[in-house]
Amino acid sequence: MAKVIIVGGGLAGLSAACELLERGCSVTILEKSHNLGGNSSKATTGIAAPGSEIQKAQGITDKGEDLVSVEPMAKEMIEMGAKDVDWLLNLAGCKDEMALWLTPGHKGARTLGTKDHFPGAVVTYAVVHQLDGIAKAKPNKLKLVTSATVSKLITEGSKVVGVEYQAGGIEKEMGIVLLATGGFAGDTSPTSFLAQSAPQLLQLPTTSDERTNGDGISLAQAVKAAVKNMNMVSVYPTAAVIPGMENDKFKIVLSDAIVGAGGKLINADGKQFVSELEIAQKRADAMAKSKGPFRIAISEADADKVKWLCDFYVSRKVMKKYSSASQLASEMKIPAGNLPALGSGAVLVAQVTAAIYTCAGGLAIDQGKVLTGTGAAVEGLFAAGEVTACPCPNAWSASGVPLLYSIYTGRMAGKSAALAMGAKEKLSDLGSIATAEEKKIEKKPEDMTHEELLAYCKELETRPAAAAAPVADAGPPGVTLEEVAKHNKKEDAWVIVNGEAIDVTKWIPIHPGGEQAIMAYVGKDATEEWNMIHKPGTVEKNAQHLKMMGKIGAGGGGGGGAAAPAAAGGLTMDEVAKHNKKEDAWVVVNGEAIDVTKWIPIHPGGEQAIMAYLGKDATEEWVMIHKPGTVEKNVQHLKMMGKVSGAAAAVSAAPAAGDDEKPPPDGNGGIPGFVGAVIFLLWNVLLMVLRTIFFTGNFKFTFDNNRKGTIRSAVFLLTFTIVHALGNFVDMLSGPAELNGEGYLFDRIHWTGGLGLVPTFPVSAVEEYLALALLLHVSVALKRSYDITIGYTIATGRWNMLLSGLVVLTFLTKHLMDFRFYPYYDYVELKAPPLFINFQGVLSGHIFTDPTDGEVVRARDLYSREVALFKDFKTVLIYTIAVVIFATHLCLGWKKLIPSDAMQIPRDHQNTVIYIGWAAACAVALMYGSVPWYVHFATPQVVEHVK
Repeated sequence: MAKVIIVGGGLAGLSAACELLERGCSVTILEKSHNLGGNSSKATTGIAAPGSEIQKAQGITDKGEDLVSVEPMAKEMIEMGAKDVDWLLNLAGCKDEMALWLTPGHKGARTLGTKDHFPGAVVTYAVVHQLDGIAKAKPNKLKLVTSATVSKLITEGSKVVGVEYQAGGIEKEMGIVLLATGGFAGDTSPTSFLAQSAPQLLQLPTTSDERTNGDGISLAQAVKAAVKNMNMVSVYPTAAVIPGMENDKFKIVLSDAIVGAGGKLINADGKQFVSELEIAQKRADAMAKSKGPFRIAISEADADKVKWLCDFYVSRKVMKKYSSASQLASEMKIPAGNLPALGSGAVLVAQVTAAIYTCAGGLAIDQGKVLTGTGAAVEGLFAAGEVTACPCPNAWSASGVPLLYSIYTGRMAGKSAALAMGAKEKLSDLGSIATAEEKKIEKKPEDMTHEELLAYCKELETRPAAAAAPVADAGPPGVTLEEVAKHNKKEDAWVIVNGEAIDVTKWIPIHPGGEQAIMAYVGKDATEEWNMIHKPGTVEKNAQHLKMMGKIGAGGGGGGGAAAPAAAGGLTMDEVAKHNKKEDAWVVVNGEAIDVTKWIPIHPGGEQAIMAYLGKDATEEWVMIHKPGTVEKNVQHLKMMGKVSGAAAAVSAAPAAGDDEKPPPDGNGGIPGFVGAVIFLLWNVLLMVLRTIFFTGNFKFTFDNNRKGTIRSAVFLLTFTIVHALGNFVDMLSGPAELNGEGYLFDRIHWTGGLGLVPTFPVSAVEEYLALALLLHVSVALKRSYDITIGYTIATGRWNMLLSGLVVLTFLTKHLMDFRFYPYYDYVELKAPPLFINFQGVLSGHIFTDPTDGEVVRARDLYSREVALFKDFKTVLIYTIAVVIFATHLCLGWKKLIPSDAMQIPRDHQNTVIYIGWAAACAVALMYGSVPWYVHFATPQVVEHVK
């Protein structure tokens, strides 16, 4: 029987896998993250399940009539979904850990939370634990592949027959495909599905991480799948605003169990303005019409119903404890009488904001089958969960419905995929699959038919590899990944956290997050999940229950019979070399392997600056470019993977500059949208220009490649360029007098070049400073290019800035010789304004002249020189080509400039600011480029010369 390939390991994918396995199908789960569980594992509110066994055990009869009345299309999901939830909880063995909660959007307690842990983690980890046991016992039945990114669906004609994915290399897996990749609420980039379908929400933060980017929808659309209701994006009203992280784009969800227990949603005046038990969208809409900041406040007495949850939020500074409602009112600076009834005791409060939550739109399906635009099924392709279009978007906003939908559609899609394979009935319970006896092969290979032999060989390929033979000790004591993998039982449990093997056997029974939260990771690397959930110092705080077993890959000892790593200890360069793709990127710096995958998209030097060194030792390049402390400064985007044997020794770097900048802030800086981008752009350009004028940081008796020299001088030169281009354009429209008047403006301030001591000094202070800025920019740029770019080929693109810059420098030299240093000017008379600029004549086009009250002066005839040059077509062509190259240089440099630490543009605004800069570069190019062509075709005006 062929297999089913499930893309995505969240609750929908896990439910589908369980259904398929119970029907006897073989399954492969491909998950792009390091661990299974998906976004579902972070769910804090629970699973809506009207009519569940847990309700019935408490004497509650519930058919979900209130949900069905709001959304008749939800009837089937309500009736069947609760049975599917019961089925999943029973096979996972975690039903006893569940509890009934009252949550918004429901008339009574029907949402399945947990007694003392996060419900999403409890359920997903319990299912993962079951599946992990099957995968180990029956690898021919279930294969789990993590860190696997599916790049395309393989088709034969219009039929989907497999997938191509990357997991250390390009792999293929053949079979029926079931997409369970989640929604698209985590991608707010300008080209995202969210930007296309609900652009009005882009300014909001999101509770989804980068995993929910709509990749499954893109895969399906490539095989002509249709989408529905893509604009149905749910907004969650109570995402937590954590102190110190107010501007972060990603927010965590404040569980709706808080308001279900009695929490009150209040506005800036302390007043309730909407029922807390309304569905999420109605609460969010009411917030949009009210006055923020908003808070959830709950009395300590009410909070006792979900005490463990509130204690967790207080410990993470999500909630703050006040001694009384009066103290809260005092801090809010409002009358205490404004607040709702919160009792006489302590009060727990969380600041909240509306945030993008989940997507009710996605792929069009029918019983799990993916449909085309004509309504026909795409053969071989199924889908479940948030990647699909939910037919009941109103019910979707009720708490816990998205998880109910994931389980319901996951099981439904699993049934449909099984039927497509001929598996019509359940063959066994999930718990018995791992221990079921396999049918033994009775024939010898030499007696088999050709088909039987092929099948036998495929079966052998799926069997676990034999253990490596013991090898000699290779250095200091250490632990291998193979050794950790052996300790995968409750009575002998190890996990890896931040490169360290930890024995957690004694901690499992008392773990605050429940046993299943650890059991899902025993024998594995749990670093990412650990760091997401636990505070720094958790290991030290629980040291009496934990035992440190040693560094991973630190040597050959301690590994028993497992193969030892390289003699020098640690990771090998061969291992690092495998991680050489954008989605799985490692580099070696000072003997340490660093996972830079998350840093690549936001690297201030551009993606290619890192991409050239993936899987390699980048020590020399890194130290040459980056200041000491760069790794520590960007630690949230980097992951230390361990020491590397055979890598270059640490290279000492020059000390960091005294005025070293911090990285650009995350979020939007408190000012969302296009307006915020413009404000931060103008403010930081102003600061940069002022810093350039008063202090550049490069006036010292050294010459190095510190990019601050190019950054500050570039901003100063760019500001002058915009002013100069605008002046040239206005002069073109206003005629000869204005052009000659602008030239006279610079001539009349020549005395400033000699500090007033030489009235006839040949250049002004402005020209001197421009020359110094240009010298600084060119010299530091050449130094950086020599140090950094010289080892690359032209095809890498690393030479683009240098080559375009050299062309611009050559052209600038010609331009200065054509105009500034041309020795044979004729002269004209004009009326110059007394204050350099004629402010009263701006609207009438007289900026550099004053025909009414101006003093008659003698000035160079720049206009006639311009005409003489630009009547020559070749000169016009040379200027036009140079302007295009100059604009290209501006755009390339701007893209590198904006993400830099020196500019301090908040990360959420950086793309917008880059686009603004590109638009400005095009405008400058058009203004510069229009002058030669206008003069070439226009009839010259008569200018009267004087001696």
